[in-house]
Amino acid sequence: MAAFKNFDGEIERISGLLAVMRDALGTVSSLLAEAARNLSLPDEEKLAAEAERLTAEMPERQAVEAATARLVAKLAAEIGICAQEFDDREVPTRFETLIGYVSRAAKHRRQQARWRSPMPLNRLAELLRRADLLAGLVRQERDFLIGQRKEREGDLVTLIDHRPEIIEKLRGEYGATMTGLDVVGRTEPAIKVFQDFVAGLNARVGACNILLHKLVTDTENLLILYRMVADASGHGDAGLKPELFPHLTPEVARFASGLLTLHGLDRRRHRADQAFAERFPTEAAGEAADGGTTGFRLPTVFGFKLARSQ
Repeated sequence: MAAFKNFDGEIERISGLLAVMRDALGTVSSLLAEAARNLSLPDEEKLAAEAERLTAEMPERQAVEAATARLVAKLAAEIGICAQEFDDREVPTRFETLIGYVSRAAKHRRQQARWRSPMPLNRLAELLRRADLLAGLVRQERDFLIGQRKEREGDLVTLIDHRPEIIEKLRGEYGATMTGLDVVGRTEPAIKVFQDFVAGLNARVGACNILLHKLVTDTENLLILYRMVADASGHGDAGLKPELFPHLTPEVARFASGLLTLHGLDRRRHRADQAFAERFPTEAAGEAADGGTTGFRLPTVFGFKLARSQ
């Protein structure tokens, strides 16, 4: 229970930090939009303050991305542990081994009860709940950033394309007192601030894409593992419905319709893990240390892998 609370608390903490960062983008975003609309450069002091803020914010943004990546990696590691436990389900526990010294029948009954227990499915359902929360967090951030990027990239292109008009306005305001060097010194730093701002949006969207790609492939692994465990334990799908997981509706819908298969999953998983490890090497290493691997394979049960992939 404590692990569940810690996860939910971390999701809430990250969500709050992302909301603050989204609000903080408002000023520089407005400055760029206004500059493109009026074909004029913003106040130098305001722009300098935003440039300083963007630079100061970068470590915090990277820390938030890393915190999100740790949650994604931890989820993958736990899925890997569950898959390994399912693969080892016929290996008797220490207590079952002790019982077997007294009665093989009692040992067998104990094993049968463990295999039919709903606890493994409940654990997988909790992991799916976490995956849904994570997907919602990342998708919300990505959608916001994509919207900002689309608008601000357009403003930046307008600003650059109309640089001659902006220069003429500057010379009209300052007349002969503004030399060509002065014009360059006034326009280029301003454009660079806006270029860095848009580049930052691009980088953040890229991080979200990497996190979401890994999260989705891990979720597909999780759902297929859920089906294996449900079939082996005789519990069916235990009521997994797409509407219960609003941020993973396509994946759960494919699962509910029997359309989620292993075909191509290894290839997708490899690409997602590789991109994740390149972008978040520390968190990827932590995933392996927690008991998972960056390329674990789901177990085979009663010919499931062959039948489902054909």
